[in-house]
Parts: sequence; C-alpha cells; structure tokens
Amino acid sequence: MTNGATGTIEQIGDQDHGETSEYRIYGPPGTGKTTSLTRQIRRAVERYGPKAVMVTSFSRAAAAELAGRDLPVDPDRVGTLHAHCYHTLGGPEIAEANVDEWNRANPHLTITPIKKHNKLDGEEAAEEAGDETEKNGDEILGRLSRYRGMMLRRDLWPATLREFEARWTTYKRENGLLDFTDLIETCLRDVPYAPKNPSVIFADEAQDLNLMQLTLVRKWGERTNYFIVAGDDDQTIYSFTGAMPENLLDPDIPQDHKIILKQSYRVPHAVHRLANGLIHQVTRRQEKEYLARDEVGSVERLTRGSYNSPDYFVLESAREHLERGQTVMFLASCSYMLRSLVAVLRKNGIPFHNPYRRSNGFWNPIRTGRRGSTANRIAALLVAHPDWGEGARPWTHGDLAQWADCLHSKGILRYGAKKKLAAYASEERVSNEAFEELFERPALESLLEAYEGDYRGLLAWWRDHVTVDVHARSQFPADIAARRGPRALFETPQVVVGTIHSVKGGQADVVYLFPDLSQAGDAQYHRAGAPRDAVIRQFYVGVTRARETLYICQSESATAVSI
Repeated sequence: MTNGATGTIEQIGDQDHGETSEYRIYGPPGTGKTTSLTRQIRRAVERYGPKAVMVTSFSRAAAAELAGRDLPVDPDRVGTLHAHCYHTLGGPEIAEANVDEWNRANPHLTITPIKKHNKLDGEEAAEEAGDETEKNGDEILGRLSRYRGMMLRRDLWPATLREFEARWTTYKRENGLLDFTDLIETCLRDVPYAPKNPSVIFADEAQDLNLMQLTLVRKWGERTNYFIVAGDDDQTIYSFTGAMPENLLDPDIPQDHKIILKQSYRVPHAVHRLANGLIHQVTRRQEKEYLARDEVGSVERLTRGSYNSPDYFVLESAREHLERGQTVMFLASCSYMLRSLVAVLRKNGIPFHNPYRRSNGFWNPIRTGRRGSTANRIAALLVAHPDWGEGARPWTHGDLAQWADCLHSKGILRYGAKKKLAAYASEERVSNEAFEELFERPALESLLEAYEGDYRGLLAWWRDHVTVDVHARSQFPADIAARRGPRALFETPQVVVGTIHSVKGGQADVVYLFPDLSQAGDAQYHRAGAPRDAVIRQFYVGVTRARETLYICQSESATAVSI
C-alpha cells in the first residue's frame, strides 16, 4: 500500500486525479458508511445536479437506502449493477428466468427458474455454497458464473465446465437470451459510458462485487469526474460468487484517495475484542483503525442447545431478551440449519422475519403487505370485532371478500355468493341483508354466535370453515393473533432469522450465532489461505451484527468454526 496519511471524507472529488479518479471508503461494521455516502451523494447532487449522479450497489435495498433519504436523485439512477446493465441493454430476456426448455432437454442439469426482478434487485443471492436445496444444474451454473466473474481464462476451467458452457451458450443463442453474467460482460465490452453519462458514480457494497463487476464500475468511473467505491474488505463473504478482497484492494490508489471510517456506533467492547481477534487471522486485508462504541456489551458461550435442538435458547434465553423489548437475531452459515429453529418459533407463536430477504417466504411467513396473505385475511376478519380496540369498524365488502372467499362453499355460502361478493363496492359497509343473501342460515347463525364471544372464538370459527390449504397456511398467523392479539400481525417482529449472508448490513440487540459449517464450508476452513479466510470473514460479519450481547451457540458436530 502507498505510504502516507489517508484522506478525509471532505476531500473526496478535490484531490489530484492524475493517477486515478477513484476514491475508496472503507466502512468497518457499524461505522455509518451509509450515512457518509448519503452526505457525499447530497454533495454531488448539489455540485452536478440530480441527473448527473448514478448510485449502484450489490442489492437494490442498499442502493435505495442510500438515495432514499430525501435526496433529489432520479429513481432510474439508483439500482444494482445488474439492473443498470439490464436497462442499458434494452431489457433483454433473461436466461435464468427462462429454463423450461433447457430443463426438458437436460434433465440431469436441471436449473431452478428465478424471478428476474428479485435477481436484478439482489434478492436472489445464493446463501452458501453447499446448501442442500441446490440442483445439479444450479451448482454448475453457479460455478460457471463465478469463473466468468473472476475473469479466469477459459483454458483454465475444468473440462466439464467448458462442456456445460458450450451447451448453455448454444441454448441462450438459439432462444435469444442473456444470462446475468452476460449483462455485465456485454456492457464491459460494448458500453463505454455509464447509463446517461453521469458525472459521479457511487458503488456501495463493493466488497461483494466480483472482478468483472468492479472492472465495469472502474471503466465507467474513469469516464466521470470522480467515482466512489465503498465497502469493507473484511466483510467480503460472497467468495462463492467470485467476490474477493483483492478486487477491492487492487489496484492500489493514492493514500489520500482512501477514507477509513473508524468509529463503530454498533459494536460494544466485548464483541469488538472477539471480532478483532477473528479478523486478524486472515492473510490479507486493509489495516484499519477501528474503535468500539462506548458500551461494554457481553459475549456468552452456551453449553446447551444447538441448531438441531433450539428449544432452550428460544424458550428460555431469548424469551428473557424479548420480554425486555430487545431485538434478537438468529444466524447460521446455511439455511438448512435454521429449520428446527423456525419450527420452534412457529410452534410457540413467536413472530419472526428477515427484512433483508423479503422474497424468502420461509423466513417471512407473515406477509401483511399482500392483499391475499393469510395475515391480511385474519386482520380483515377481526377488524370488526370489539376486541380489535381503537380503530375497530364494521366490515366492508372488501373485508368480507378477503376472509369469505376462502371459505368452503358447501353449507356455508349460498349459490353464487362469491360472484356477488366480487360485484359489491369494496368500501361499502356490509348490511344485514347482504349477510342473508350470502350465507346459509345455519352458517350465519354460528358466525354471529362466534362474533358475540371472544375474538378468538371468531377466529376459530373462520379456521374451522376455510379450505384445507388456507387452514394450513393460517396456522402461524392465527396462533400469533390468538396469543398476542390481532394487532401483533402488523407489528415489526423482534426476531430476525437468516443466514449470515442474508443479514449483512443488519443488526440486533442480541445475536445467537451457530458456529456450524456445511461439509463444503468445513473443507474450506481447513485449507490455508484464501479458502479459510473466506470462512473467517463470514463469521466476522455474523459476530459484528450484535449491538449488546452475542451468544456463541453450542455446535452440533465437529464441523464448526472455532470462535
């Protein structure tokens, strides 16, 4: 690294650009990187105008958070690098979203179709190489994308990968498709300037970008007045997609173009000491002054419970924290390690979510944002009950349509009732006459009887009369409503569940961290150099999510990290 003092945040854009116009902001965990970048975006907008700034990040959520703080940046200037490339290339058909013909022709190389918009927004990120749900085609396509993203020469690829690539390329060409790596590669080859020729580019979460992606950012950036690459090499955890610390650290740039944010506003001293000892085990990194926040905090090592037997820390340890109003996060290296935990949470009616992976229904079973969700159906049912409290109101036809259209018709609804429901104005209050028209007499009488009792009785009546599939889906939100009151369905859960990869950037008061590894992860951990470093960085990220207390859970087997 170049000798000399690092630069300051105020000097960005004003240094000598003879060698490079790139600036790097290193933001260790909890040091306010997003806030610092927001200020820089505001500064660039004031200097060059709202149409002259481009913001990109590994995930749409992170990019939108940067630009969404009352900053006058055009929405089409904010997005993932893949999304920027997709729109620049005219919105081509995406190969990974169109694999039906491929799967029919290649049953031994089946690829799971992805939702294009989720992938473009950074939601469909792989969680961990070696996770159990991968199909054979997914695994080899992931390897192909990784090798291409690392810009490795084709003659260095394994023969099986070259054969797959030839077949995949033919499939794409014959069907007029581009895959996600093609989006980056095509722009790197054919598009000299960033979309709409911005004056300044901001690239956040840069440690998660592979070499091809960062090469594109730098190519476009060198054609701007200046550009900012922000991230933290210590938090490079997407090695299985080709992201490596070297991509961020190289090539070297003048020292006064580097800015290091040193003060953590999240990590307390006890957690900081553990994290610091962990990260100093890696073989290459940007040395940084990194300070803990002014709280002692604590690190506890549990001798009871593991990822396969989580009852103790869910029902005893974590419950104490939840009762004190603290947020709690459960983290594992692989999603399959969270199955038993999720089962215990559901069994005990404890709300949980993962706000960083909203498309994952397993981690987000209560989806009140969607009209047809079971949580919304239950709310529409209970809003008319006096136990709802403030804001209780008579049913509208919109409410009735939500909770009644999933009822068994036979013996409950009159012939043609669902068609009549659809014809009513949704804001119109339901009259007694309408109930008579829609419900069979015995069903209506039992409904009114349930309504006269506790709200739980009304909820039980509804669940007794819905179709089998809705009954199964409604179990968890119904348990929450019954145990905690119907409004609990709309409160942000105190519990976050996810892999370490999925919550990067997040935090909680209390973190429970499973030290276990998959077989692939364990093989990495026992290899010296970059493979082991990748595992250490992953758990460094997990450790540093804790704002107050970190629990290191008991390992399920010997395949675990030593923390």
